[in-house]
Amino acid sequence: MSETFEGIENFVVDAYHNAQDQLLNQSTGSRLRTLHVSDFVSPCLRKVWYQKRFPKPMEQKTKSILYHGLVIHEHTQLSHFHEVTFCYDIEKDIGYTPQQVEAMDKEDTKMIITGTLDDLLKVGDNYVIADKKTYNGSSYKKTEPDESYVRQLSIYRVLLHKAYGIDAKYGCLLYLDKAHDLNELPMAFELHHPDVTKEFLKETLYELRRNPEPNPCWLCNGANKAKKIFCPYLDQCNNDGRLEKIK
Repeated sequence: MSETFEGIENFVVDAYHNAQDQLLNQSTGSRLRTLHVSDFVSPCLRKVWYQKRFPKPMEQKTKSILYHGLVIHEHTQLSHFHEVTFCYDIEKDIGYTPQQVEAMDKEDTKMIITGTLDDLLKVGDNYVIADKKTYNGSSYKKTEPDESYVRQLSIYRVLLHKAYGIDAKYGCLLYLDKAHDLNELPMAFELHHPDVTKEFLKETLYELRRNPEPNPCWLCNGANKAKKIFCPYLDQCNNDGRLEKIK
C-alpha cells in the first residue's frame, strides 16, 4: 500500500472517530452533575464508586458500542414522547426539570438521580415505557428480559410519575439482534411497584455514598471466549483489598 493510500485511509478513520466522539459528547457530555439511572443498575456498585472518583478515558471499542446504540435510539422514534430527561430527588421524593437542577448548587444535587426515558406509548388504556437494547444473538438465545433493564424501566416509572403525573405500569424491551440484521425481539412485562423502586433507590444511594463492596461478575471474571476484562478498575480493586481476587 502506498503512503498516499495509507494517509487517506487513516484520515477517513480519524474523521469517523471524531464523528463518534461528537455524538457521544452530545449525549454523555450534557449529563447533569447528578447520579444517573445507569449508576443504580450497574452489576457492580464498586465500579460506579471508582468511576465517580477516578474517571478514566473510554476505550475505542466501548465508544463504538455506545455509538451504535445511540444511533439506533436517536433515529428510531416509537412515539412523540421520546428521549425525555427527568430528575428526581431520592430523599425528598420530588421531581425536577433538568433546567432546575442545572441552576442548583452542586451540594443540593447529591441526592438527585437523572434519567432519559426512550419512548412512552399508550397501548389501549395503558401507558408503556419502551426501550431498545442491542444484543448478539449468535452467542445466546434470549428468553426473558434482563433484570437490570426491568429495574431501569421501573426507575423511569417513578421519575415519569413525579414529572408528569403519569403512571406507567408496564414496560417493553425491544431487543435488536446485531448478529441478524437487528431482528426484533419484543418482551413486555409488569414494572416494579413505585414504593419498591423508591426503597431500592434509597438503599442503593446509601451504598454509593459509602465504599460499596465489589460484586465479582462478568465485568471482571474473564468468563468469556476472549477472556476479556471489562472493568478498568480491577487492579485498583484488588490493591484496595478485595476479599475475593479474580486476577
